[in-house]
Amino acid sequence: MKTSFKVLLLSSVMIAISAPALAQATPPLQYAKQGWTEDERQAFYTTSQGSHMMPYAWFKALRRLDVDEAFGGDQLQRYGYLPNDKSAKWNPEGLPVGFVIDGDAATSQLGMTCAACHTGQIEYVKNGATQQLRIDGAPATANFQLFLTELTAAARATLNDSSRFDTFAHAVLGSRHSTSRANTLKGDFKKWVDEFGGFMDKSLPASPWGPGRLDAFGMIFNRVAGKDLGIDANIKVADAPVSYPFLWNASRQDRTQWNGGVPNGLYINALGRNTGEVFGVFADFTPKKQSLPPHFNFRNNSVNFTNLQALEEKIASLKPPPWPFALDQGLVDKGRVLFAEHCGSCHEERQIPPEGLWLTPVKDVKTDPKMYQNSLRSSDFGTLNGALSPNPPGTKLGASGPTADLLATAVVGALFGDAIPPLPRLPNLNAGVWLAIKKDISILFSDNEKVPSLISLLEPSVRDNVRAHVESRLANMFKVPGEANAYESRVLHGIWATAPYLHNGSVPNLSELLLPPEQRSPSFMVGSRKYDAEKVGYVTTESPFKDGTLLVGAGALPGNSNAGHKYPKDKDLTEDERKALLEYLKQL
Repeated sequence: MKTSFKVLLLSSVMIAISAPALAQATPPLQYAKQGWTEDERQAFYTTSQGSHMMPYAWFKALRRLDVDEAFGGDQLQRYGYLPNDKSAKWNPEGLPVGFVIDGDAATSQLGMTCAACHTGQIEYVKNGATQQLRIDGAPATANFQLFLTELTAAARATLNDSSRFDTFAHAVLGSRHSTSRANTLKGDFKKWVDEFGGFMDKSLPASPWGPGRLDAFGMIFNRVAGKDLGIDANIKVADAPVSYPFLWNASRQDRTQWNGGVPNGLYINALGRNTGEVFGVFADFTPKKQSLPPHFNFRNNSVNFTNLQALEEKIASLKPPPWPFALDQGLVDKGRVLFAEHCGSCHEERQIPPEGLWLTPVKDVKTDPKMYQNSLRSSDFGTLNGALSPNPPGTKLGASGPTADLLATAVVGALFGDAIPPLPRLPNLNAGVWLAIKKDISILFSDNEKVPSLISLLEPSVRDNVRAHVESRLANMFKVPGEANAYESRVLHGIWATAPYLHNGSVPNLSELLLPPEQRSPSFMVGSRKYDAEKVGYVTTESPFKDGTLLVGAGALPGNSNAGHKYPKDKDLTEDERKALLEYLKQL
């Protein structure tokens, strides 16, 4: 009895000692103060945009290749995606942040929303305890290409291994399982695997993008010009990866996208760029030529324009995250002078009329040109030869030309398809495009300027005026402005939360960005969420991914170079000046 009592006592002591360590294994989650309620945050995480990656029942039944678990069983955290609590109201299936279900129970599709790529999280130690801070609208550190590659591999293995497919079919069909239904399922699944896998084989580069990056333009171009038009020759390797831009203050810029290729500032602009984004992340889209005017039909798409508008209104209210650590106010004051002298010409707040937007200079600062160059690629226009183009308005697409013109035509065509249905149907003024136009009219015109009524929209002149407003604001979408190899220079509020830096994520932290290019790290590890408050960026000596080392110096692949953005141009900052400027940048 004495021995048993001693063992019990020792066990109790060990449990008491280890309990804090076990509790600390999952650090408490906090949220940066950015002006959102929990409901607004969850709406951002879980509102569908119309993305259709694969039938949700298939995704739920798919098993991993490395361990015998559901493919999505860990909420995709092994790829760096962020977990989200299961809730009846917002997330009944317990999907990760930015993964959603679109459609009813019978036709539900797994899709992605912008939150998957634009929600960040940092970890740091405070008073000896690890803290987690989630930052909405910040770049994700997720490994998108690894997710796509392993999803494809798991699907192919399921199709080709009879035992795996039998388990899959029973999970999908449940009590409805029969040999004939399983055979039908296999045919449908094979069609999806061949299409999805074939697209990934042609699109994904042999040298992975790595964590926190993707070639967004390349994938959007491939989806619209290649898959949606059914022209395989239009699909190119997406080998110009960029960082995910931060979302706060995005609505206040006069231009957006890394190459400045999208006019911005009104809700109709936002709806256009977001439609392009959804086309890239698995929206269904089948444009068709038809005999009757307007001769081209862009309505056959899964984009949820109403939800896109609701999401953009939420993002417009999102505030930059405040710096969560202590500041040296004396250094901040010295840095403010240095910022005005060396950085202000590109990055200070400059309002332009009539909406009071911030000017976004688009300049060549000798950074890697690959993304810019790839954005100029051309495509065969196929069945859209002859379609009206917004680049510029009134012109028509030819047999081939810039892929950007094709994408702009598809986006504007889809917007008009949502706004103005074929007669005799009346427009739905609660559709996403009309909600955007109503918001824009309140910004651009006086209070007595009214949105056209349902009756007046039957008049050709009113419809033409609406078309002119939308076209003028969406003119020359995705076309790069100004000088060659130029990228946008944003206002830097919250810049501390957006590492790594430059458009391609080739500089690990703000401290190194203030160094001459030749003194920056030639390679570093990416994917960690551990935050380095001194250098202002993530820890670069570890990564949860095997492809987590990024070579950016001598020998780097095109697209990965860390060259350029040397400021001031005519001299190097002293160590004291760099510290002061860095301190100022932290608190913007």
